[in-house]
Amino acid sequence: MSRKISWSLCVLVLCLAIGPSAQPLAAVADPITEWGLAASAAATATGMAPLRTPISLALLQVAMFDAVTAITGNRRSGAVAEQVTVSASPYAAAVEAGYRVLLAEFPSQQSQLRLTYEKLIAGEADSSSKRIGVEVGAEVARRLLAARANDGRNAVVSYVPGSGPGVWIPTPPGFLAVTTAFLGRVTPFTMDSPSQFRPAGPPQLNSKHWRADYNEVKALGAKFSSTRTADETATALFWEPLAGTVWVPTIRRLAREQTLDLESSARFQAAAFAAFADGLIACWDAKFHYNFWRPVTAIQNGEDDGNPRTEADPAWEPLAVTPNFPEYPSGHACASAAVAHTIEHFFHYDVLIPARNVVSGEERFYRRAGQIIDEVIEARMLLGLHFRTADEDGAEIGRKIARQIRREWLRGHR
Repeated sequence: MSRKISWSLCVLVLCLAIGPSAQPLAAVADPITEWGLAASAAATATGMAPLRTPISLALLQVAMFDAVTAITGNRRSGAVAEQVTVSASPYAAAVEAGYRVLLAEFPSQQSQLRLTYEKLIAGEADSSSKRIGVEVGAEVARRLLAARANDGRNAVVSYVPGSGPGVWIPTPPGFLAVTTAFLGRVTPFTMDSPSQFRPAGPPQLNSKHWRADYNEVKALGAKFSSTRTADETATALFWEPLAGTVWVPTIRRLAREQTLDLESSARFQAAAFAAFADGLIACWDAKFHYNFWRPVTAIQNGEDDGNPRTEADPAWEPLAVTPNFPEYPSGHACASAAVAHTIEHFFHYDVLIPARNVVSGEERFYRRAGQIIDEVIEARMLLGLHFRTADEDGAEIGRKIARQIRREWLRGHR
C-alpha cells in the first residue's frame, strides 16, 4: 500500500512506527557541493550559455536547501513546501531534490546524473527515514519546478538596437548581435521583481558627471593607455574573466574549507548562488531598460553626445574586448557585490574570501567584501568596458540583494 506524506500533520501511529532519524553512513561527499559540480559539468556538456547557467545552479541549490530545511527547520522566506513533521533524512532529501532538478534541467545527461545519484544515495543506509527523505526531496523538487515552470529562464526575447547618442549598438571588433536579452525578465529568487533595485540610470550626456566618466575611461581604459600603471593593468586583467568563473568555484571552495555540515552547506550555497543569479537578473533588467552605449561607441563618436568637453577619438580601443550587450550597469559588479557580501554575511566577516583568475591561475584573498568591490569597480573601468557610474551602481544593486538575503534567508543561521 502506498504511503502519502502529510506536510503539516503526522498520524500518530505512523510517527511511532518510523522511529528516530537515521544518520548518513560516511557519506562520500557533501551532496550539496557534489550536485553543484555535476550541474556545472552538465552545463558544459550541453553547451549551456554562461549567463544562463547561473539560473540552473540557483534552482538546484534552492531545491536542496528547501528539501533539507523542510526537515530540519529554520526555513527561507518563500519556501515552496510546508515543514515536514515525520522523521526523515535531510541527506536523502537533498540527494533526491538535486537529482530531480538536474534531470529536468539537463535531460540529455540522464546517464551521467544517474551515476552520481547512485553514488550519493548509497552514502546512507536504507531505513524508513531515508525512504521518507527521498519522498520529501522529490516533492520539494516537483513543487519548485512547477512554481518556476514559466519563470522565463528559457524564453527567447527579441531585441532591436536603437540609434543615436547614448544608445547601445553592436561594438567592434566583431559587431556581434546582442545576446542574453532574456535574463532581465527571469523571475528572481530573492527579489520581488527584476526591477526591485533598478538604479536611476546613467548620467545625462550634457552633465559634468558624464564628462568625468567619459574622460576617465578614455584615458585609463584605452588599449594602449599611457596613464594606466602596471599595477592597474594587472588588477584589470585579474577581473577580466566572467564573474561565474570566479564565484562558482569560490562558493564551493568555502563550503569545503569551512567544513560546513549538511544544513549549513545547503543554506550557504543556496544563498550565494541565489545572490549570484539575482545579481545578474537585476543587472540585466537595468541594462535592457536603459540600453546605454559602451565606452568604445561613446568615445569613437564623442562629437555626437552634445557635450563640448568630450573629445572624440575614432581610433580608440578598450583594453579588453567589449561584450555584446548594453553597458549600464556593470554585470560583474552586480554579481560580485551580491555574492561577496552574502559570503561576508554568512560567515560573519570571519573568513578570507578567495578569488582566482581562471586564465592565469593567480589567486587573491580579501578580508572584506568591500575590498573586492573596490577592485572590481576599478578593474571594469580600466578594461575600457564600463564607465565608473555603471560599476558603482552595479555594486549597489548587489549590496541591496545581499542585505535582503541576510534578512530573509540567513537570520539566526549560526
